[in-house]
Amino acid sequence: MSRAGDSDGGRNKYNSSNEISEGAVAVNPSAIVFQCLSCLQIVADSTTWVRATPELRTFTLQSAPADTITISDQLSTSHDGHDLGSTYASFSCSNCTHILGKIYRTTPRYLDDLRDYFTFDASALKNYQIGSDEPANGPPPADSDFAILKPEPDAVAQRLAIMETVIMAMHDEVEQLKSEVASLRHDMAVNYDSDARRRPGATRARKKT
Repeated sequence: MSRAGDSDGGRNKYNSSNEISEGAVAVNPSAIVFQCLSCLQIVADSTTWVRATPELRTFTLQSAPADTITISDQLSTSHDGHDLGSTYASFSCSNCTHILGKIYRTTPRYLDDLRDYFTFDASALKNYQIGSDEPANGPPPADSDFAILKPEPDAVAQRLAIMETVIMAMHDEVEQLKSEVASLRHDMAVNYDSDARRRPGATRARKKT
């Protein structure tokens, strides 16, 4: 496994001590800060924003702090979806090893601008924005870019409806199982009593009592 600072041929502007190296753009108070969803470690910010890719529910940054990201040494190939045929190295949170995204090494032509950068899976992160000024290195990403980071209310409502349906279905299945178990216990008790009455000597034992 390698650290972020070793992966991209000098594109990463952060060093392993978490200090901004010479020539790097300082984090502006209006930056979007991204945290690992699993452990809440801060893993990146939006000051080196490249683009969002709604088809993949991802966004891409030019760089990420070297001490928060660990990059896999193995290459994988995408076999379906919008990035079909791409090869990539996964990267994870250095604190908890939660997978955060991919660094594409080869891509279809329409994803060429993602290559060798940090493409984060939006569902693997939490995010928040601080301040209100424009970032030092240009205008912030468009609101439409951040749509992948915050689902629309209708989408949330649809997901909740699906979850409610699943929960109700599970509840019905549990109730049915409980009924079947109770019935099975009753049948076992009846069969046990019937078998006991058929045993030799059971009748004489009852008469003596």
